[in-house]
Amino acid sequence: MGLEFLYELQHQENNHKKLLSRISEISDDGQINRLKKEYAKLKEEYIKLCEKKNEIEKQIAQKKSHYKSLELSKTNYEKLIYTPEINSVKKLETLEKQIDDVEKNLELETLNLENLEKNLKEAELDILSIKKKIVFIKKKYETMRTNKEEELDFLMSEKNNIEGLIEDIKLNINQDIYKEYIKMKEKLINPISEIDNRKCSGCGVEVPAMDYESVKTGNALKCQNCGRILIYKKNK
Repeated sequence: MGLEFLYELQHQENNHKKLLSRISEISDDGQINRLKKEYAKLKEEYIKLCEKKNEIEKQIAQKKSHYKSLELSKTNYEKLIYTPEINSVKKLETLEKQIDDVEKNLELETLNLENLEKNLKEAELDILSIKKKIVFIKKKYETMRTNKEEELDFLMSEKNNIEGLIEDIKLNINQDIYKEYIKMKEKLINPISEIDNRKCSGCGVEVPAMDYESVKTGNALKCQNCGRILIYKKNK
């Protein structure tokens, strides 16, 4: 009946099915797409942080310029104290008040600058953290893509080899027997069942002694429980 060829055909068809399943899994770009989205999100965050950093630096530059202007104003006011223009108590009081206001503004600007410098440092740390994440995601993406391509190439090669082997095996199987095998596959998973420890490997039920001895000599019998064709592998 050519059970050895049928059993080998079944074995290779199972291997082929597993390969197709694995190829389908690898071809699924779900993980790759998730990494792409994560990368895009990080890039967006990076751009926003850089814009924030630039804005803070711009504010710092403006504050420093204003601070220098205040310092210059204070210096000029202080010089006025000793000029003939300040010739009354009222003028002196007015000038001292102006100097006092400038000093208060200088103190306020100092606090503003300190806060801005703190914000700038935080933004720089956030940028550094995002850059590290971007590098990590990019490396992970490239590694995953390379690995998937390499595995897919290998699996496609194996698939082609198995498909060729299956066609070669079919040449050694009688067409009527092959048609019966196909019909059995519609009802049973793995219709050719190897006897393992005197049991049908398909259903696990023990094979009667007479059937077991008959199958060992090469006769074609079916499992009395599940109906699978039994085969005995001598060189297991």
